[in-house]
Amino acid sequence: MTVPVINAADLAALRELTPDLNFDDQERRAVLLENQSRDINAAPGSGKTTVLAAKLLMLSRRWTSSRAGVCVLSHTNVARDEIQHRLGTSHDGSRLLTHPHFIGTIHAMVNQFLALPYLRSNGMTVDVIDNDIFARRAVALAQANFGLKLYMQKNASVAPMLEGLVYKGASLDLASEFGSLPKPGAKTLPTIVGIKEKLAAEGVFRHADMFAYAERLLTLFPKVRTLLSRRFPIVFIDEMQDTSWEQERLLQLMFDETVTIQRFGDINQRILGSSEGAENLTFPRGDVLPISSSKRFGPHIAKSVSRAQLAGTAVTGEGEDRHASMLIVYSTGRVQEVISTFGDHVLDRFSDTDLTRGKVKALCARKQGDALTQIAGRTLLDYWPASGGDQSPGLKLVRFWALLGGPKPAVNASFSSRFEEIRRALFLVLRAAKAEIVEGLKTDHQLIRKLRDADEDVSAFRLLIRDLCMKNVSNADEARRIRIVNFLYVRLRPLLPNHMTPQIFAALPVFERPDAMAINGAHRSMCAIEKNGRSLDIHIGTLASMKGETHLATLVMESLGHPSRRFDLQLALPIIAGIGTRSGKMPETQLSQFRNLYVGMSRPTSFLCLAVNAERVSDECKTALTDQGWTITHLL
Repeated sequence: MTVPVINAADLAALRELTPDLNFDDQERRAVLLENQSRDINAAPGSGKTTVLAAKLLMLSRRWTSSRAGVCVLSHTNVARDEIQHRLGTSHDGSRLLTHPHFIGTIHAMVNQFLALPYLRSNGMTVDVIDNDIFARRAVALAQANFGLKLYMQKNASVAPMLEGLVYKGASLDLASEFGSLPKPGAKTLPTIVGIKEKLAAEGVFRHADMFAYAERLLTLFPKVRTLLSRRFPIVFIDEMQDTSWEQERLLQLMFDETVTIQRFGDINQRILGSSEGAENLTFPRGDVLPISSSKRFGPHIAKSVSRAQLAGTAVTGEGEDRHASMLIVYSTGRVQEVISTFGDHVLDRFSDTDLTRGKVKALCARKQGDALTQIAGRTLLDYWPASGGDQSPGLKLVRFWALLGGPKPAVNASFSSRFEEIRRALFLVLRAAKAEIVEGLKTDHQLIRKLRDADEDVSAFRLLIRDLCMKNVSNADEARRIRIVNFLYVRLRPLLPNHMTPQIFAALPVFERPDAMAINGAHRSMCAIEKNGRSLDIHIGTLASMKGETHLATLVMESLGHPSRRFDLQLALPIIAGIGTRSGKMPETQLSQFRNLYVGMSRPTSFLCLAVNAERVSDECKTALTDQGWTITHLL
């Protein structure tokens, strides 16, 4: 079919459909009116997903085919759900949520249209596609073999290699995502090959295996590419910068030159993709369309973010400059006071009403490391030792409240991600209760199937999950938690042991209060601040865990790069201050640290704070930052 052409008349209609949104600026207008294959490089907070949803809305109004559809690919269920939610708020947009259209992750697309059909057509069963389950099963099989068990005991790299066994390419070559296989002729190699073949025969796979089976299907049956291209004449890809070369190569095999492909992303935020084959990646192409203005923050933060930027049109800020950025300069002995000092300054700058409008978070690029000879400021553990956690089984069970406490899906949004979280939470409860139905199950993925095999009431269990999906217990008090536990006892009673009374059920460790995650008086990922009768919770985590988020205030703490062995802010502060320049020969290991800082510094709407060891910042740099409106706070 011919894809509808978006024109100025569609933009006029869009103003009526979305009166609260403004797409009048030249950059966004150019993106909306682009009808050919094109890349779009969008700054943090630029409203990229909003622009994409607006474009999809205009297409949906003029889409007539019942056999060909629009394909929208993302990398995460969160991104998919956001797009679906935006489309689901209008009648026209909701049409794209049904056949023949597809909105989902790249993995879901590959599985649904290529890998699973290939496997099933060849008589192979698919029990579970899960990296963790595969890893445990592979190691367990290796432990049962005397030779491999001895090999693992002598070489610490063997277990990770076994955990990552995958098929690669159309010929299904065996490889590992975490290391190299033994050389051909090695005595252990046939046993390792046998482990992979046995798990494949049992239907246990890693996610990457699906890409190999998909490529095999496309190679053996080239017509599939033509059929896919007819089914989806236009394809949108979100967060393209996180696409690995393996994924991009497969996308090139899936769609031919007749398909219009528009790729959205920000090359400066490429921090999660695999480095294998990275030199072959094509995003963004030379004729890229920019969206360089951010609606998240103002010019002051934008100036610092743009100096950490490696490529593209410099980021500008359209938001309001509410507070000057701050640099905390700490001595080694006071490194663990950095987060609380940041919290004190947040309370000084924001009212209680302000604090309800956004999260306050502290992040570090690395969680842990082994650079013991370097002074503090190396990893998150230096700033917040509790983040190392405790691996005892009791603490793992406390995840129940975190899983149950996610936000309920908006109307018309996908339930899939919440469904999985609630299913996992119920699995934890049944496991803690030693329910017979979960005996032998390692994870929740097979729970529904086990219920069906045991002739239990699957419909009632699914209804329970749906009911819990619609509850929001993220801020539940003790009384409400008690009511939820009682509710679960009633609904799960047919699956519980006969001796299980309401009192025994309520006393299960899985229902411990959320603050039971505290370790040695400190929460693993939360710093509670109190000052002058006011309080503040600061969320603490790694940079990767906060990618894509928007905060009210953000603290970015310096870290030691691996494998660069350089401190990120020691490298970047002179450039951020405007007194240094980046070398054109800077190695990729250091460039990746600039990308990390770019992502971290672009999270806040109102207050950006950096923290650096006093040994790694010069007086000249501090003076230059002060001249540009920064505040310098010393912990010496």
